[in-house]
Amino acid sequence: MAVEEFTRWFLAIFFSGVAGFYTVRVILLQRRRGRSPVYDGEPGSRHRRVHRIFRVFRAAIFGLCVICLGSPEVDRYIVIIELLWHPAVLLAGAALLLAGFATVLVIHFHMGENWRSGTRDTDRTALVTTGPFTVSRYPMMMAVVTAQTGFFLALPSLFSLLCLAVGVWAVLAQVDIEEVVLEQRFGDAYRSYCKSTPRWLRFGMAINA
Repeated sequence: MAVEEFTRWFLAIFFSGVAGFYTVRVILLQRRRGRSPVYDGEPGSRHRRVHRIFRVFRAAIFGLCVICLGSPEVDRYIVIIELLWHPAVLLAGAALLLAGFATVLVIHFHMGENWRSGTRDTDRTALVTTGPFTVSRYPMMMAVVTAQTGFFLALPSLFSLLCLAVGVWAVLAQVDIEEVVLEQRFGDAYRSYCKSTPRWLRFGMAINA
């Protein structure tokens, strides 16, 4: 099987698996907690805009990958970047996607029932500061950006580049929103955690804020 064909199958199967995982995860948490772990924010809020835009692009990615599997001619509509259309690049993208989602799975199981998509003021989750959260306050967000970068390389095009830009914007916006809520909810415990753990990684003072 040619690398291009393999990548198309991989993307369709991968994003189907991601959709299935989150569907099951949300349903199980909702049954145990009695409320959905997904929160879009109040109507008209920045929180809701960020979530809705990210959700639209996520659905577009899934739909495109399924369509491309049966209709490769769709490539001309997403404007393929020929310079990056190379087997090594496509495979590197697939590897990054797998690495990003594998990290997401590890973090999900580490967080257990404390995982939420979006943050309500009334949520009663614990402040998780162990495991992956000892090296970064937002390891899940970093894994999402890693996977989004992988998608761009696995299907290098203006469409996937736009998705990457939107994904990075959504992650940064969501972090800003969550930090306000977390500080309000956990107070001194969260402020102490912020002093001991960088927002992103443990190297370079420039990325600690």
